[in-house]
Amino acid sequence: MSEASAGHLRTFAADAEALQQRLHDALAGLDGLTPTASFQLGEAFASLGSAVRTLEAAAGEAASA
Repeated sequence: MSEASAGHLRTFAADAEALQQRLHDALAGLDGLTPTASFQLGEAFASLGSAVRTLEAAAGEAASA
């Protein structure tokens, strides 16, 4: 992959990280969530974190290729 591809992957990683932060901020203001809703939102938060790590790793590989 090219450096341009690595840049795109870094942009996607930053976007996913920003979404994760927005979800965190939104959850901080909510009270009284059901356990199921709380679990599902926690899973979404973790999934975004995983996406960030995967995209950052792919960007590193693309940059070194």
